[in-house]
Amino acid sequence: MDKIAYIVPSENMIETVEGFLREDVDLGKVVVQTVDVYDFAGEYRRLCAEGYGVIIARGGIYEELFSCSDTVHVMEERTRTSDIMTVLRQVRETYQEKIYVVLRQTTAKNFEANISLYGFPIEVYRYDTIDSLKRTLEAIEEQNAVVLSSGIAAMVCSRKDLKIVEILNQPEAVRETVQVAKGFLEQLQENVQRVNVMESVLDNMDEGIIVFDKAFTICQVNSKLLELTGQTESQLIGTPVTDLIPDMPQKRKDEVCLQNPSSFIRQIGEMMLSFTIHPFQFYRQEQRYLTTVQDVTKIQELERKIRLNLAKRGLVAQYRFSDIKTRDKGMMRLIERSKTIAGFEGSVLIYGDNGTGKELFAQSIHNGSGRKDGPFVAINCAALPESLLESELFGYVSGAFTGARKEGKAGLFELAHTGTIFLDEINSMPKSLQAKLLRVIEEQQVMRVGSDYVIPLDIRIISASNVPLEKDMKDGNFRKDLFYRLGTFRIDIPPVSERKDDIILLFKHYLSQIEEKDPEEIQLDGAFEEALLSHRWNGNVREIKSAALRYHAFGEDYESCEVLGKEMPEDELVDDEFKIDLAQLSKTVEELVIQSLLDKDIPKNQVAKALGISRQALHKKLQKKE
Repeated sequence: MDKIAYIVPSENMIETVEGFLREDVDLGKVVVQTVDVYDFAGEYRRLCAEGYGVIIARGGIYEELFSCSDTVHVMEERTRTSDIMTVLRQVRETYQEKIYVVLRQTTAKNFEANISLYGFPIEVYRYDTIDSLKRTLEAIEEQNAVVLSSGIAAMVCSRKDLKIVEILNQPEAVRETVQVAKGFLEQLQENVQRVNVMESVLDNMDEGIIVFDKAFTICQVNSKLLELTGQTESQLIGTPVTDLIPDMPQKRKDEVCLQNPSSFIRQIGEMMLSFTIHPFQFYRQEQRYLTTVQDVTKIQELERKIRLNLAKRGLVAQYRFSDIKTRDKGMMRLIERSKTIAGFEGSVLIYGDNGTGKELFAQSIHNGSGRKDGPFVAINCAALPESLLESELFGYVSGAFTGARKEGKAGLFELAHTGTIFLDEINSMPKSLQAKLLRVIEEQQVMRVGSDYVIPLDIRIISASNVPLEKDMKDGNFRKDLFYRLGTFRIDIPPVSERKDDIILLFKHYLSQIEEKDPEEIQLDGAFEEALLSHRWNGNVREIKSAALRYHAFGEDYESCEVLGKEMPEDELVDDEFKIDLAQLSKTVEELVIQSLLDKDIPKNQVAKALGISRQALHKKLQKKE
């Protein structure tokens, strides 16, 4: 396949062209020859069988051979206007009458654009096919006229009076075309090597591969597919793919139902296999289909291992927006707004009372974002003391502190890389850690405790608070700069008491989960529904879930007070402004004790000993009191 066939219209041109290509002809790289113009299909098959990698031809011979080609590349050598002019000048030196030029449509168009350059009479005729060429030559009225045309004109013309001069391309044009063909063959050889590599890759894949054409005929398979189906390559190649894949999706009997990738599962013998079909454009825009085949049991096992591993580390977001049950119009608008927020990168701050579903929204935003395939890491900032919270968030290196793991530990920010970290009860974060968190957000990098280098991060932060942070900022307990970095987007989840339409819906939803039935099948007593609606639900959704469990436990024999529990009147709740400062109370009691002991004339050293402090410490306390 490293030889070039250079096709000329007539044998008297062979010697001339061989002279142009002497070096390549002598080395056997190029063979100049003619073809039978009445059997182009047969000639193309002959040239393929003789091992030519490229066939070069001109005009009608090129078009006829090209129409037969499917494996060996047919390259056109164009006849340039300059080539025609050179021959025209040579003819004009010996012939002064009108000259007829008979060219193919495309060549004639370019030539006629420059016809005004000639100072002698020229008449141009066009043709499309060999038959039309023959008719054009026969239609020339002038006797003994000189006709410039391709070499094939002399072969098809039956008139003996016409003097046909063959248009021969100049040596430079011939050599340039052959040079391009040689470059193509070199590229073809490189492609063959790549194909061999790709075939080796395909045969060593863990997935089966099937390629079939638009006629449903299997063109190629790999060794894994043969292993999965238990068939041989000779049994599959050239057979209908529908014989291998039963009930394959189709629009009609003769058309695959695939404009986009399609996946389905079928039983083949004893194997349950997953098929995914991808349409693609093959050589010359031909439509073909690539099918990947996998053993379903192995996919399930791999998925199980991955999910188990992620679940153990708590890095999976389980909930989506569809899991949020509501009929409340305000909540529906909030969900739509949250879907919009999910589509944009930026921190999110979620407000809501305990039990309103802040983490449900956080997980839904993660699963609705471009980070859905990344990890979701959640931590409750109020659940850990300050010393542990820092190491959990930022990680630590070996030997960072007593009790640290020998190999160190990655922090939650590192684990959330390419995903989302959810900081619940952010209002409880110690102020000493707020500055470190702010730096992580601004720099998008983290430094482990005890480390001297930073680790780059790509994360989205969603935080939540059950109290407004504005008061904490005013009191100096929460940094303003951190507040504004966390609150690019803000979501306020209303309590259940403000969503009356959701109370019965949520109660039936949780009850249906407990009783394993459809929510529509659950019927509640009218009086009980009224009790549900009049209850304040200070515990929000969590309280509704607990009430549903109690309702299920008591069955038909229930009282609303037992299901809903005794509700504390609002006026019995302690107001935030009426909270007792225990530290101040302890200080006041201490002062009273000291004064009482001194009033009894007990020496100061004995008072200090009774309080478990030094005499100097007692002296300082007395000075502050004064």
